[in-house]
Parts: sequence; structure tokens; C-alpha cells
Amino acid sequence: MHVAIVGAGFSGLVTASTLLAFGHSVVVYDAGPDVGGVWSRERRYPGIRTQNSRDTYALSTMRMPASYPLHPSGEQVQAYLEQYTQHSYMTQSSHGEDAVAHFDHVVVATGVYNVPNVPEPKGFDDFLAAGGRILHSSQLHSLDQVAGKRVVVVGYGKSACDAAVEVARVADSTTLVAKGLFWKLPTYVGGVLHYSYLLLTRMGEALFPWVRPWRTQRFMNTVGAPIRRLLFSSLAAVTSLQLGLRKLALAPEIPFETIARSTISLATPGLYDAIDKGQIDFHRSVVQSMSSRSVTLSDGTDLPADVVICGTGWTHDVPSFLPEDLVPKLTDSRGNWLFYRHILPIGVPDLSFIGFASSLSCPLTAEVSALCLAAHLAEQRLLSLPTEEEQRRLAEQEARWLEQRSNGKHAKATSIVPFSMSFIDELLGDLGVGIGWWDYFKEWIPPINPSAYKRILQQVLQRKAALEMAVTDGLGSDLGRR
Repeated sequence: MHVAIVGAGFSGLVTASTLLAFGHSVVVYDAGPDVGGVWSRERRYPGIRTQNSRDTYALSTMRMPASYPLHPSGEQVQAYLEQYTQHSYMTQSSHGEDAVAHFDHVVVATGVYNVPNVPEPKGFDDFLAAGGRILHSSQLHSLDQVAGKRVVVVGYGKSACDAAVEVARVADSTTLVAKGLFWKLPTYVGGVLHYSYLLLTRMGEALFPWVRPWRTQRFMNTVGAPIRRLLFSSLAAVTSLQLGLRKLALAPEIPFETIARSTISLATPGLYDAIDKGQIDFHRSVVQSMSSRSVTLSDGTDLPADVVICGTGWTHDVPSFLPEDLVPKLTDSRGNWLFYRHILPIGVPDLSFIGFASSLSCPLTAEVSALCLAAHLAEQRLLSLPTEEEQRRLAEQEARWLEQRSNGKHAKATSIVPFSMSFIDELLGDLGVGIGWWDYFKEWIPPINPSAYKRILQQVLQRKAALEMAVTDGLGSDLGRR
């Protein structure tokens, strides 16, 4: 089968590698100048680092170099992906050339963090006409863009807070404007325990009930609920004290468990110290309007500004390169994506999506998703699928549940945070393979180890080969009888 893959980030590259292993021919298309997706040099801002550790933010067949720091830089992640293409013998890549080509199947691997969301309040054009600059955080490539400037950063997620800390080093003034407060975890809780031991383990995941919960998830959210509440209240107290949130009047007024409703953000090192020292001015408000050289907030505050940086996330609309008549088949009436297992659109057999299950272990969830796709495309149909009617029912059920869980925010039913292992378990069940009881047991307390999944591909390929052999033997027997 001849397959086109759109997107050369983690999702696109691991899909290409997996499909090549199954004997397909593959072409990867990407509009950027290099591989990497969100880690491309065109899209990363100064100081960007992974929230995951290098040992959990990797593909199963290739660890990140031991020479990398615990939280690799954006440049290092991009270099890792360049190395992965060589490791996987990938040579075909297209960077946005205009051409017409024909394929048997198309994989959309652009992901849910692809098109920047830049709000345009009243006066947006006036601000630009007067010489002001408005950048999405992914368009901030150098601190030279903000050196000596009066900068307003909008947002409170990872990119906004990271950008504010970096910008404050060189800007004339830096103001962070956030519509609301939500909980952020320190990288080391209490200065001792790396956050991955809380959120990237099966024990941590058991604190949150998946749409189809395990027994432990059911227990911790029913009979074990008092233990769960005690743990969350303790984490809230430790986090608030460690980051100085009460002192700064920045303690969220929402339950700590909401930290994993649809996204998780670590506290940017130095952010709260910079706010405390006055290096970053903080306003809990929203931008209401803009004028020639200022930004007006909803509380009436006027902020002088030369540059506005929008750490306001991404849109999650259907990619513009897909035909408009496909939209009703890909989304529900509220714009939520409707895919079986976040991979297969119902009733569109020649199209699939990888990387539309945003998790705390995105490389690994993309890798196992790619293996499911390869198994589905194999002549032997190695993936166990329910009827289309049941696929639709499950997709709609999950979309409603994810929308409700996230209060309709963020990723239009593509964020499965914090349920990486719940999702992977279901995919492996569809494939009829597993990682073994010992590796499964180890995931309860230590953080998930992608290397534990490196044998899965070979298990599926062996099943494929066995079925091919059985067919060949059957044909031989038939010919012999004739």
C-alpha cells in the first residue's frame, strides 16, 4: 500500500517507521524546514524544555541520549527525532512543495497543537498599524524580538509562563495576563519527589476514573475516595507552600484534582520568584481591547505594550487540506473529533489520524496507535474491530465524556490526560498483545518506561508472518489435491 503521512513530528515519524516495517511504501509531508513538529526550529520559543523526563518522553526503540539533561531542550528533542529518522531508515520527506500525488491511504499526523490560536480583540489592527507586534508563543524564536521592549504575555499555560520568564530577562517590562488560575505542579514536589512518580504511574493514574475504568480506578473513586481526597489536599498544601502561592494571592480556588482534567502544566522554574520580586507583573484579567501602544484589560487597567505574546494555545479545527464535505464525518455537532480509538474515522476507510490522543506520554501513545493502524491496514486485518455502529457509539460516548470532563476546553475530545496507560491498555487489547506481567507490575510505582513496549511491534509482525504462512500452506495443499 502507498501511504501519505502529513506531519513529521513524533506521530508522523513513528507512523512512517511502523508502516515501513509492515512493508508499505511511505511518503512524509511537512510544511516545516525540519522534522520535529512542535519541536521544529520554526516553532519553539527560547527556553522551551520538555515537561516529561528524557526517559519517559521517548519512543520504545530508541532512548534519548544519556548525555541529555533530565528535561531536554527543544533543540535536543528535535535532534533526537532527526536521529530517529536515520535509526528507522527513513529517506523520503517533503517540505511543503506544490505537487499532486496519488496514494492508497492518507494519515493525518499534524496533531492537536498545529494551528496557533491568536485572539483578535478590538483594536488589534490599530496596535499592529502603530508598529506593535503580536506573536503566538510558537513565533517567539529569539529574545532579540523583545529585548528592551514593553511586553505583555497572555495566558497561564506552559508556553505563556515559560515565555514570560525568558522575556523578563531582556525586556524593559514584562506583564503576564491570565484569565484564571489553575494548579501547577512543581517539577519536584516538596523539593524531593519528581512529579512523574505521581502522574506517570499506574498508581497515580488510578486516582482518576477513565471512561471505562479499571478495578483500581473504580475503588479509588468509590470506597477509597477518602484516601484520594487526603492525597489531593496534601498535594495542594505542599504545592501552595513550595511555590508561595498564598503569599502571592495566586492559589487557585478549584480542587487540586482538576490539575489533570485535560492538561497538566508544571510550574515554570523562576516564575513565582520573578512575580514576587516584581520582575514580572501579574494581572488576573482578560485583554478587552488594544490601541496604538497599549493593552486595556477587562478591569480597566491600561498596560503600555510594544509586543504582545499570545500563549493562548492552538485551534483544533479540521485541517484545511481535507475536503470540507468530510467535516460532518470527522466531528460531532459541537466540533469534537469522532474517531474510534482516536485513530479511525467511522465510514472513511482511506483516512486515519495519529497523534489525536494528547496524553502525558505522547510519543508512546502515538507509537502504539501507529501499530494499531498498521495492523488494521494489513491484508490479514490484525486489529480486532467492532462493527461501525459500535465504533460510532464508543467514539460518541468518549467524546461526550471528554468534553464534560474538560468543561469543553482545550482539545475538542482529543486530550486523554492523564490516562496514557488506560488508553494504551485498550489498544493492546485490540491488538491481542501485551508487555508481560513484570513490566506491567513495574508501572504501578516507577514512571512508565517506553522501552518496555519495544517488543510489541515484533509480536504483531510475527502474527502477521504466521498468518501469511498459513495462507501459503493452505494454497499449497489445495494445489496438491488438484
